[in-house]
Formats: sequence, C-alpha cells, structure tokens
Amino acid sequence: MSHASLGLYIHVPFCTVKCSYCDFNSYAGIEDMQAEWEAAALTELSLWAPRFHGREVSTVFIGGGTPSLLPGESIERLLNAINSQLRLSQDAEISLEANPESVHPERLRRYRIAGVNRISMGVQSLDADELVFLDRIHGAQRAEDAFAEIRAAGFDNVNLDLIYGLPGQSLSTWQSTLERVLTWSGNGPDHISCYALTVEEGTPLAARVAAGQVIEADPDYVAEIADWTAERLARAGFEQYETSNYARDGLTCRHNLIYWRNQEYAAIGPGAHGFIDGLRYHVVRSPKGYIDRLRGAVSMSNGVEDLPSPAIAGAERVGDLENVIDTLTSGLRLTEGIDEAALPPIYQQLRPVLDWAVDNHLAQREESRLSLTRRGHAVANEIFVRLLEHG
Repeated sequence: MSHASLGLYIHVPFCTVKCSYCDFNSYAGIEDMQAEWEAAALTELSLWAPRFHGREVSTVFIGGGTPSLLPGESIERLLNAINSQLRLSQDAEISLEANPESVHPERLRRYRIAGVNRISMGVQSLDADELVFLDRIHGAQRAEDAFAEIRAAGFDNVNLDLIYGLPGQSLSTWQSTLERVLTWSGNGPDHISCYALTVEEGTPLAARVAAGQVIEADPDYVAEIADWTAERLARAGFEQYETSNYARDGLTCRHNLIYWRNQEYAAIGPGAHGFIDGLRYHVVRSPKGYIDRLRGAVSMSNGVEDLPSPAIAGAERVGDLENVIDTLTSGLRLTEGIDEAALPPIYQQLRPVLDWAVDNHLAQREESRLSLTRRGHAVANEIFVRLLEHG
C-alpha cells in the first residue's frame, strides 16, 4: 500500500452554455440539480474517506463544468467535509475553475474564506469574433473585470486558460489577446495555460469540421504560434514547465503535476476519472444517474473492484507495461522529462521508441533524464502513438 500523498478531484457538471468545442462532462440547463449534486458529492466523499488510509491529500481541484456557478456556502460545505474527513496538508493547493460571466465578488470572498487558494479562469480569447465561434458568452471587458474581482478577493495564485490555433485566426489576434492579459491588474496572471484548439470527436465542432463548414488550422502555422508564445512568455517571466503550461514564481499547478507524473489521485463527481491503489476508474457520467446511485448510500459494498462508491461505473487494474507507457506519455509533456533510471526493467521493451526520438532530435538525454526538444513537444503525439503501438 502506497503512503505517498494524494490529489483529490471534484467534478462539477453545471454550465450556463455548452461550448461547441468542449468534450468535458458538462451540461447547461440543469441548475435545479445543484443541491442534489452537492448531497451526492458529500456522500461519495464520506464513502471514500476510509479508503485513503490516512494518506495526506496535497491538492484539491474543483473542476467542471463551471464550479464558479456554485454558491459560496456549497464550496464551504465541501471543503469543511474534506478537512474533517481527510488528512489535508497544511499547504494544500485548493483550486477552483471559473468562467468570467459567473465570477461574483461575494462568492469569491466565500470561496477564499472556505480555503480555496487558486482560481483557474477560462478566458480562451479576447477577440469578439473568436468568442462567438467558441460559444463563449463573456466579452473581453467582462473577462478583465472578473480577473480584477478575483485579485480583489485576495487570490494571489490565478491561472488563465487561453486557446490558439482557431480556424482563420491570425497571429496578430492571438498576440493581442496574450499581450492584453499580461497587463491585467498591472502584472497579469501567475499562470497561463495556452492550448492549441483540438477538435474532439463527438462535439458540435467536430461535426462542422466533418461537414466542411470549418477548416482546421494548418499544424505548421499552429506550431509557429506556439513558438512565438513560448518566447513571449519567457520574456514576461514565465517558465514553460509543460507543453501548454507556463508559471511565474514557481506557481506551477501542483494538482496537474500529479497527473503528468502519473501519481495517484481520487476523483468524485459525475464523469470523474481517478487512479488509486493501482486502479484506474471512472464515475457514471449522467448527473441524474450519479445522484440516484448515491442517494441513501451508506456502505462500501456496492463499488466496482472493491472501490467504495456505488457511482463508479468501471475500473481496471493497470499492468506494469501500461503503467510505464502512462508514465512516459504524461511525463514527457513536462520540460523536466522523466528519469529513465527510475523506470522498472519492463521499460526496455519501449526503449527503442525513445532511442528513435533521440536520433531524430525529438528528445534529448542528459545522464538518465530524458526530455523532449521543442520540436519533440510540437509532434509529441507521434511519439506517444509509437509508444502505444510498441506496447
């Protein structure tokens, strides 16, 4: 049994509008289920608590969906339950995702008092046409005002999510967005996540692409934008520590580092995915199904693979080779790379793929540490596909 610290993810499924590019488990128009969702989440947390075996929880990430739609007292009850039932570390990173249109000063104040110490806000763009394309319902001014409200509520660790590589996007519109956020409240955010737009299967955007209504951006052009972004943020004092993520003053997202380092975390809420005690599991996606499964649940006897929640829809034990592949495909996204010497002997089955990456200047070795080059980060999926095929 592992004694390492754990992360905890809590999924909030509510959104005001479902964006066309989004494949997260989120729903618009179900706000009347918030109280039932909260009751179910509190029940699921209480069922999980004994399974933590006293392990310290070092990060909590309340994601979605749009958690900033929740009233302050709901977040207070969740975090009070975590504090009373789990061993939360004194310096735990507690993140909450927000969207500009649902940021509210009083809610922010309550979140901060409850213990939230990091806000991650989805801005995506400040260009009016791009916001319409992305189905975002905020404007540039509202996004800037929301950031100021977050700062005023006492948050000194704030991330902004931005998206580039939109169909027809010019470099100048992307530059304008990035330059503007860097001036917000004087010095801009502490962390920026810059994601290239990905057309996810099953989304309305994917249907428009398939119908020829939308033409995806050229990958080489997207790579040029990524290069400019990395250089500009470096000049602004940000360290690129992962393919899409940049931090100032060492304020990396500690929760996401758990994912990228293939460490363990528990997850609750509809559609959440967790990894604990060598098991990867997923919770039922339907919010109503989630609520129904947890209503009145009092025992640990209904879970899959002896996992404690009756809302768990499936689980699988991760084999040694699969775990090494997971370690590589997540860890190589980090600029720190991975320590080959720390990998188990079964890694040798995959070594030829990494040797190929080094020979083609997509990866580099310094003693036992392997990391991707800038070109390697740009074509990382090609390396990862080869790893999966080799495994």
